[in-house]
This record gives sequence, structure tokens and C-alpha cells, in this order.
Amino acid sequence: MTAYADTSWWVAYKNASDALHRTAIQFFEEYSGSDVVWTPWQHVEVFNAFRQLERIGCLPNNPATIFIRALEHELKLGYWRHVEFSWTEAVRTANVLSAVHSRDLTIRGMDLFHVAIACEIGAEQFLTFDSDQADLARAAGLEVWPSLGCD
Repeated sequence: MTAYADTSWWVAYKNASDALHRTAIQFFEEYSGSDVVWTPWQHVEVFNAFRQLERIGCLPNNPATIFIRALEHELKLGYWRHVEFSWTEAVRTANVLSAVHSRDLTIRGMDLFHVAIACEIGAEQFLTFDSDQADLARAAGLEVWPSLGCD
């Protein structure tokens, strides 16, 4: 099963001092056969998140470069399958998701983009700790993990 992970999951998964780290790791205990993919958008979004967390002092023991280098190394080793997508189609899908769901759900623009990319790459699972994004992913037909998102 293909899983797309948003930034909140990646940060919790890679950062052992994150309050949700243990929960993020549990995904692999529950879904050992899942294929968590990595896209060009996550490359920008996740790496920027680590840099911003370092900037505001939320990575007290590790600079962002440690997390970034570890992820880059894992990608080279094939731990995370790199998946490309059509940026144009992802933007179109985000617009459709917005048209269908924005009157009923709280949706930030980048959340739309994450869910749209997950749809475009054919992911069946969406990993997030953001409850608003979880609601959108469910509405888009994705299985959300953990089953109850939390901000």
C-alpha cells in the first residue's frame, strides 16, 4: 500500500525529541508492508520545516542539517521510494478539492497541495498529525493514519 506522509509526520518520525515521535514510528508496526513515498514537494516542505524548527529553537540537540542529511542518505539507500508527479495536475486537483470541500472544511493552501499530490501519485494512505489536513484527506478518499488527527 502506498502512503504519502505530510510534514507533520516526517518531523515527528525523524525527530526523537518530538512528542509524537513514538506514534509516528508505530505506523510501521501497524502497516509493515506500506510503501512511504517521497516527492519533490516533500523535499522542499520537510527540509524547510527542519530549518524553521532549528531557527526557532525547537531542535535543541540537533541542527536541521543532521535530519536533512539522514533523509538524503535514506533516499539514496532506497528506504523511501522517490515519486515524481505532474505539478500542473496536482494544482488542478488542489483546485477541485478546494471547490468541493472548502465551504465545509478548514483548509490551508499547502494542505490542499499535500492531499492533491497524494491523490495524483495514487496513494491509498495519508500520514498526518494535522486534524484539518486529515479531514481533507478523508474527504478525498484517502485512509488517514493515525485514525484521529491532532494538531
